[in-house]
Amino acid sequence: MAKSRGRLYLWMCLAAALASFLVGFMVGWFIKPLKETATSVRYHQSIRWELVSEMKAENIKSFLRSFTKLPHLAGTEENFLLAKKIQTQWKKFGLDSAKLVHYDVLLSYPNETNANYISTVNEHGIEGDLVYVNYARTEDFFKLEREMSINCTGKIVIARYGKIFRGNKVKNAMLAGAIGIILYSDPADYFAPEIQPYPKGWNLPGTAAQRGNVLNLNGAGDPLTPGYPAKEYTFRLDVEEGVGIPKIPVHPIGYNDAEILLRHLGGIAPPDESWKGALNVSYNIGPGFTGSHSFRKVRMHVHNINKITRIYNVIGTIRGSVEPDRYVILGGHRDAWVFGAVDPTSGVAVLQEIVRSFGKLMSKGWRPRRTIIFASWDAEEFGLLGSTEWAEENAKILQERSIAYINSDSSIEGNYTLRVDCTPLLYQLVYELTKEIPSPDGGFESKSLYESWLEKDPSPANKNLPR
Repeated sequence: MAKSRGRLYLWMCLAAALASFLVGFMVGWFIKPLKETATSVRYHQSIRWELVSEMKAENIKSFLRSFTKLPHLAGTEENFLLAKKIQTQWKKFGLDSAKLVHYDVLLSYPNETNANYISTVNEHGIEGDLVYVNYARTEDFFKLEREMSINCTGKIVIARYGKIFRGNKVKNAMLAGAIGIILYSDPADYFAPEIQPYPKGWNLPGTAAQRGNVLNLNGAGDPLTPGYPAKEYTFRLDVEEGVGIPKIPVHPIGYNDAEILLRHLGGIAPPDESWKGALNVSYNIGPGFTGSHSFRKVRMHVHNINKITRIYNVIGTIRGSVEPDRYVILGGHRDAWVFGAVDPTSGVAVLQEIVRSFGKLMSKGWRPRRTIIFASWDAEEFGLLGSTEWAEENAKILQERSIAYINSDSSIEGNYTLRVDCTPLLYQLVYELTKEIPSPDGGFESKSLYESWLEKDPSPANKNLPR
């Protein structure tokens, strides 16, 4: 276990190095323009490796432990205090500036005195028949309506997570006329083979419900101020008119509870094997229950509270020496549904070590050619709100001055291989950089990260390139 954890922190350090390399190439490594002489190339490489050698896995581990001591949901006092801590450390590291930037956005919280839950009731309640809709994709609803003659109007639907964004599942259910939707994580989609559920293994336990926002914002940010920063002076829409807010209740449950509901569903059998998960049920479609439960219906009790809440981004800068009006931005969100050890704090810890290492170089007189902006975003889990509001507030400047954005979120999800998601414009740069970084994997001691990445995860489109 200790060896495995050591490899995880090594991978996080490697992620920090790769992110720093990307930032370095984009900001320009030189204090003044230099001809591409042998001397300038050596200087370039020495600065790069000095930055990488400054990064320590032990520091990332320390930041991770410090930042995950308490739950820090967006809009809470704990997340504000974490923002203040990060701001204080950035100032200590030597950044030219580190500021808190606030916005007032609409967030949704559970009602502390009236819990959300799902119940089955008799015919005297106000409720709806249950219909199983697979992944709640457009094609799933088409199959139900066009091929199976099942109308979801006035029904409560139950869908499994996967394939598409959960917000699109809700949108599709609304378009199909459903009056509510229940979401669950099926073991067929969320189980690694031959691994026990937690606490015996690390697979998802049956009592766990997957969290996540269900807004269909299409880049709007705060639902009440689409296109404009959510400041005190900004005009706001009424909540009923907010962008992307579901018009039907939504509730996530664990697969243990889903199994109970699905076991008693009546109606016709699933159309094919793709509609079956890994629970010990028939996955009948419905609507409604069968047998002794045929008189029962499902009732959704959802009492969430929507309220305008203040959130805080942390924005730090290192001023460029030659092109200070050109920005390379390195950011990641800070808020988490609970403790957030993986999502997002593995990325937050990496970002923090990158900032510290850049600060160390600055203390020796170094400056980047272009300005570097570091960002710790708030309320990402609620729909990318913090970053979107900042972009809306600074849209004109960013259109003219920004060069690139690098995101640091969930830096580690395992230790098998590297995964990079970026625009095609950066593909070649990532390939070249990974050729310069030694692989941390056993059996690849004398090879580069690029070589181990290529061997473990080749691109389906081109086997000569990594995915």
